[in-house]
Amino acid sequence: MQDAPLNIADRLAQSAECWPGLPAIVFPESRDRNQRVAYTHLTFSQLQRETDRLASGLQKMGAQPGHRLVLMVRPGIEFIALTFAVFKTGATLVLIDPGMGRKRIFNCLDEIDPDGFIAIPIVHLIRQLRLGKYKNSRFNVSVGNRIQFGGKSYSELLQSGDELFKPVGTAATDQAAIIFTSGSTGPPKGVVYEHGMFNAQVDLLQKQYEIQPGESDLPGFPLFALFNLAMGVTTVIPDMDPTRPADVNPKYIIEAIENQGITQAFG
Repeated sequence: MQDAPLNIADRLAQSAECWPGLPAIVFPESRDRNQRVAYTHLTFSQLQRETDRLASGLQKMGAQPGHRLVLMVRPGIEFIALTFAVFKTGATLVLIDPGMGRKRIFNCLDEIDPDGFIAIPIVHLIRQLRLGKYKNSRFNVSVGNRIQFGGKSYSELLQSGDELFKPVGTAATDQAAIIFTSGSTGPPKGVVYEHGMFNAQVDLLQKQYEIQPGESDLPGFPLFALFNLAMGVTTVIPDMDPTRPADVNPKYIIEAIENQGITQAFG
């Protein structure tokens, strides 16, 4: 018997329907001359529409179930929106910890043989310089300052997509992501996450910690935003480099807690 359709991105759609005007993501965009922080945010409704347009744009490029798309983007609104957009296409999201070192990153990429890179410009430059390494990489998107590499920019992807996009009907046992471990205790390993696994984790976390919609989380690990958005919880991106948590400025963490009324933190 075939599994009932399940795509973890459906949880975002449910949050957008239940709490459309609630902030979904809050990002510390800049600081003024007195070091006061200015925030950018998207509501659940805005994020749902943006991810639909991104997913539609990716699908028009040819991305579909079975394809592996590497996401190498700095934590922020674009990182989270692209994560859900890839889920909606049914393609497999590949995440590699940039803090593991260049050689190990290359080993992971060689193992995956990605069908596309959604990444900052420097990653695309390295991709081009490694001639012949990623011949199957056809679906490439640049996030940040545009360089010529034969793909689309984030803005172009957004503009090419349609807001009314129906996520691909994946099954609970279909791959949603491959996440590589940091390699701190041995060679990095690609761990497969299925849509049903993510869905079950959301339910277990919400039940275990009695997390309620409308709460605010400050995640030190960017992917934890996936769980927040599925629970109606606002994600406040911390002003830090997640690949170097020991170097975080404690002042900025306290600042975010006080400014945004943080009720929980994952780190």
